[in-house]
Amino acid sequence: MVRKPAKMYRDVAKKAYTRREYMGGVPGNKIVQFEMGNLSQEFPTEVDLIVEEACQIRHSSLEAARITINRRLLKDVGRSNFHFKVRVFPHHVLRENKQATGAGADRVSEGMRLAFGKAVGTAARVTAGQAVLTVFSTAQYLEKVKDAMRHGAHKLPSPAHLKVKEIKVSGRVIAAPKLVGEKVVAAPVVTEEAAAAEPAKDAKGAAPAKGGKEAAPAKGGAPAKADDKKGAAPAKGGKK
Repeated sequence: MVRKPAKMYRDVAKKAYTRREYMGGVPGNKIVQFEMGNLSQEFPTEVDLIVEEACQIRHSSLEAARITINRRLLKDVGRSNFHFKVRVFPHHVLRENKQATGAGADRVSEGMRLAFGKAVGTAARVTAGQAVLTVFSTAQYLEKVKDAMRHGAHKLPSPAHLKVKEIKVSGRVIAAPKLVGEKVVAAPVVTEEAAAAEPAKDAKGAAPAKGGKEAAPAKGGAPAKADDKKGAAPAKGGKK
């Protein structure tokens, strides 16, 4: 199939067409991943790729930008030093009134004007000033991250610019999700306040009782007798 130029689908026109339950044969999404890099760490520097015009970005264009940026980050920054995220999803389904191509096609392609068309792909509708791609990293790799984002911006149908801002890191330790059988179980998030509020445990691993008092005897058990010779009663049938 001959792919038509992106300028045919760039402009936002009419209402969004997203109800897939009423349509069939929608091509699959080409975006393989939406989050890449180190997902278990917080980074203080955020770099956003912001589009300057409202437009439609096809899924193939988003995937091309994602591949370009991710490859450069892996090469120049390293997988453990960044968190790359795609911020939009191609919900809108693109339609096209297919016509015959080739020699003499102008005579056989005459048909109904403004036909509804058939689904040929998907696209994400974005507004002016919206962040499309984001990379979290440290100030040490800021220039390399900006260079990778500039190369990825050439794949998008709208002029774009970068916005850098600092994030206050909360100090959370986020463990990577674990695979248990066939299910992915999210690891717990431990904060500094929760770790400080947890009571210290003794050598055996048991936490001390609330208020520092000794544990009460078990229900139904007799209290311990004092080991005092003077106060001890003689045994039954014995002599004084």
